[in-house]
Amino acid sequence: MTHLAESAIRTAEARDAYLAAPLHNATQEPHFRRTAEQLGQTFSKAGHGYVISETAGRITGLASLWLPDFHPTHAWVGLSLHPDHLADDTARQLLASQQENARAAGRPHLWLSVREDYLPHLPDLSALGFREVHRTFGGGFHLNTWQASTRQLDTSLREQGYTLTPAQKFQHDPRLQALYELTRNDKISAAPTIPEASDTLTDGDALWNAAWLAWHGETLVGLALPEKSCLDAWNAVLIVHPQHRRRGLATALLAQVARTLQSQGITFLNTAGSQRDAAYLGVLRRLGANIEPDWIAWEREA
Repeated sequence: MTHLAESAIRTAEARDAYLAAPLHNATQEPHFRRTAEQLGQTFSKAGHGYVISETAGRITGLASLWLPDFHPTHAWVGLSLHPDHLADDTARQLLASQQENARAAGRPHLWLSVREDYLPHLPDLSALGFREVHRTFGGGFHLNTWQASTRQLDTSLREQGYTLTPAQKFQHDPRLQALYELTRNDKISAAPTIPEASDTLTDGDALWNAAWLAWHGETLVGLALPEKSCLDAWNAVLIVHPQHRRRGLATALLAQVARTLQSQGITFLNTAGSQRDAAYLGVLRRLGANIEPDWIAWEREA
């Protein structure tokens, strides 16, 4: 019978914390064991795109490479480093390896996206040649617990001659397209990850049965249209005619969409956007949306 060497037992020290964390969380949230199993399955496949840095038998860093078809000029990279190696050459060496792979695949640019509150756990991206391209915030409404009253706002809008109606039967009304075209150029875009707004509203993922319109008399002045995604639903379009803004119509429209999705059993409404869109952020905050830190997109030449 083979006898294994007996483990040395000692008191845990501060230097053990980073490598102890995955062991601690292997049977708790946030399911590190599941992540390890998924990575194990990925690493067992050919061409998985991950490289490891190792010093004296100890893993010090991990870098991923993804070549998405929808970004034919960009290779997406990810960096995960042991905190003791944030300031040394580990990140540069990992990136050099992935840069070579990106070039071999004909991708002239590297792309990296990281949430702002995780930046302290990454090396200095600017020193590695990356430049910030754009920022978007995440978050949304957890509809299983969300509550927001717009009763006073709704009353005020009615007194000003505004009404809200379901949008589904107007899906192909040319007035909708005209309203959309009026504000389409206001939509934020940032290549390569935030494309320009679509030319039309006829998207196959649009949830017209949860969309709402705003009217001033017989004039169509607003639209809130959610869209199906992997996050259940997200706010694809929120439009108010420029001459009818600053009255609360966007807030009232989005609240109606959220209530409709609630009634359909959808548990989350995603509301990602840009900090530059102050009006949209104001709507979200008035309705109690959970706004997460910015996701920052970085780019460098490969």
